[in-house]
Amino acid sequence: MKLTNRISSVKILSLAIMILLSSSIVIPAKSFLQVNNDAKINEMTTKLVKKLLLTKNQEKEVKNILTEYFKGLENLSGNGAMEEKVRKIADAKIEKLMDDKQKMKFDIIHDDWWALTKH
Repeated sequence: MKLTNRISSVKILSLAIMILLSSSIVIPAKSFLQVNNDAKINEMTTKLVKKLLLTKNQEKEVKNILTEYFKGLENLSGNGAMEEKVRKIADAKIEKLMDDKQKMKFDIIHDDWWALTKH
């Protein structure tokens, strides 16, 4: 009986250690992903500010839209069709913020600008 209790205790302890180790690996990975997304958001927003001469309000809104976009991507885990749909929604929201002149410029840089999400 004591041997069985010891084996059960060892199993429980082993399981607890595995859970602790796996959670300590997942948390930094998620933090890295968030830091990486924040860097992309800043880079993409800065590029639009420079190319399209966005106002401070437009800049703030673009950052919010991109933050929402990247959070949406995290939940899709590789579903290409849905990723495209989420990007198109973000596109529409961003274009809605722009005047006609900004929209014309955005059409020119659009594909290169979205390519920034890939690296």
